Amino acid sequence: MKQWFAGERGAYFFLLLGIGLMLLFAALEWRFPATEKLQAATGRVAWSQATRGALYFAIGDGKRQFVLYTKGDAGGRQRHAVQDAVMYPLTVRYDPQQPSRNGLAPGDFHTAYVISVGGKDVAALGQVRANYRRDNLIALVMGILFAAYGGQRVRRASVRRAGAGTPASPRSR
Repeated sequence: MKQWFAGERGAYFFLLLGIGLMLLFAALEWRFPATEKLQAATGRVAWSQATRGALYFAIGDGKRQFVLYTKGDAGGRQRHAVQDAVMYPLTVRYDPQQPSRNGLAPGDFHTAYVISVGGKDVAALGQVRANYRRDNLIALVMGILFAAYGGQRVRRASVRRAGAGTPASPRSR
């Protein structure tokens, strides 16, 4: 089988991959909640489970479950505050419109954006937003690179086809 990515199909693939990654960046930026959409929940940590990319925990009686992603907590300060909050209450600000599920525990988990201890934010929402944006910029940069590479290959293939006098595709004959 011929390597499909070496020809014109591959050029369109890279172009569309780049456009898709740029749209992914736009969707991730659009999905980040505004400050007025966030609700607060206060209580002591009932349980917590650290994984490679997140910290899952519940506050109060364990019915309100949250997930703190490491992409929004670059310094790990919020993560340490949750793990140390067994003895004292903390406040979690989250978006109730964005629940998620996982295989760790039954029920809905909400993304924790801001953790407050004693009325003071461990990390400001602007800092969390900047951490998310920095992580999401990888998709934008890769999208621009793939789109530029794919566009260059599509243009080169169309110039080659026009210069050789061949039809657009074998199916059009």
